[in-house]
Amino acid sequence: MSTIYQELFEAGPQTRQLGVGARIFHHPHLRALSDYDIVLAGFSEARDLLHVERVGAPFHVVLVSVDGAGEVIDGESRLPVGAGQLAVLPALGHSGFRMTAAPWRFAWFLLNDALSWPIVAGGGAQVRPVRDAETLFHAVAALCLEARRDHEALSAGALVLVADLLKRMLHSSEAADAQAASLRALFDDVTRAPDADWRVATLAARHGVSAAHFQRLCLKHLGHAPQQLIVARRMARARELLLAGWGNVGQVAAAVGYQEIASFSRRFSTHFGINPGELLRHLKRAPKELPFEAGGL
Repeated sequence: MSTIYQELFEAGPQTRQLGVGARIFHHPHLRALSDYDIVLAGFSEARDLLHVERVGAPFHVVLVSVDGAGEVIDGESRLPVGAGQLAVLPALGHSGFRMTAAPWRFAWFLLNDALSWPIVAGGGAQVRPVRDAETLFHAVAALCLEARRDHEALSAGALVLVADLLKRMLHSSEAADAQAASLRALFDDVTRAPDADWRVATLAARHGVSAAHFQRLCLKHLGHAPQQLIVARRMARARELLLAGWGNVGQVAAAVGYQEIASFSRRFSTHFGINPGELLRHLKRAPKELPFEAGGL
């Protein structure tokens, strides 16, 4: 998957935004965000101008509107979004948003295109009502402010609350799908320990089914074969470790379960469209010019 994308980002002088990112070139940055597959989180109070559009961005955007109004851009379509609504802009398409009625207050997230967030995978933009929008907004504000003050313990507590509220909002429509939730929990273990010896047969046994039936269940409920899901979790974690400055290519390869650097590099390049060594060199050479999240929100 390519990480190069086009972006239009316009914000007026009266628009206030605060955010916190998972990567070392974000200011402030909180590495724990990457454990939740959150690239950036923040809040906006748009009072004059706010217009963002992206083409081919490798992350999902989620907005949770508290008051005021805006519209979501989905190719040639426009979807209004107002108070108490959640908007999802899936990765890789042509999407964006702009303010239509000030002041527009909303919390926002850039989420990795990972299996942690299956509700936003595929399809076009969507807008739907949610509860607790105000609560999430204030939780995100607390997270951003504490991160700026470098209060690690308070930031960690705020992050747990933010992640739980966001997941509840995004997964509310899937509450009845116990099978999908159970399968996702298995692959969450891969994210938490990507260096373990993960095998499809082992996961199938833990789920209490045969390997063949486990394959069918994953395809039906998660949209991918189990081996693809294992690789996707490992590659997502590897990308986060590299971008967070965790180590060199060999160290990251070992951390996600690869004994051979060449094998890891080939898999990473196929998955993201860029060699891990090239990514590290680009980061060291010009971190502010990396083709990731260039405009912030």
